[in-house]
Amino acid sequence: MKKIFAALAVAAALSPFASAQAATISFADTKSIATTNWTDFLSFGKFDSSLGTLTSIKFDLSGTVQGAGNAESLDAAASSVTLSLGALLGLTRPDGSTLVVTNPLFSQVFEFGAFDGTINFSGASGGSTGTVSANGSNSFTSFNASDFSLFSALGGGTINLGLNAIGNSSGTGAGNLLTQFNTSAAGNVLVTYTYTPTGEVPEPATLATLIAGLGLMGAVRRRAKKQA
Repeated sequence: MKKIFAALAVAAALSPFASAQAATISFADTKSIATTNWTDFLSFGKFDSSLGTLTSIKFDLSGTVQGAGNAESLDAAASSVTLSLGALLGLTRPDGSTLVVTNPLFSQVFEFGAFDGTINFSGASGGSTGTVSANGSNSFTSFNASDFSLFSALGGGTINLGLNAIGNSSGTGAGNLLTQFNTSAAGNVLVTYTYTPTGEVPEPATLATLIAGLGLMGAVRRRAKKQA
């Protein structure tokens, strides 16, 4: 009898069912380059709850800032001036709450002399970045039940998320500094659903182990009967 129990224990240890295998499905949308400040809406597919059980939602936001910055120092002494061109991009839920933010930023340092008497963003006391661009990205993964409910429905459907870009440029360094900025921004969003598919079954290798375990149990029982 002890041998039979031992065989049962071995079979149980050797034949666990396969753990649920995660699957993913993604939806993407893009906002093309436009002068900051702007607000727009992007459309994404909802998770079809008939596919399985949602376990996480990842939001990937990438953005680009493009433009030019000009500066003129009015100081009577030389100064080191930094021009930073940026755009703050934010992805929001339909209720306006923030999901993820990114801030693509370009910076350039200038060494200006004392004010040369002319405000023209050039010469000894002024300068320009010319047309430049920079990229930035950020992500957020939600495990929140309220987000699962908001982003899923039987049969799928669509959901609109807000995307906005605010100019976020600055000039620093001189006590008396004139600056001028012109920026545009673009954004790309990827929404990825991770879920456990409905009706997971044991993998083939696990089924083979299960059958082998049952065979072992049968062999031990037959041997026990012969010894009885």
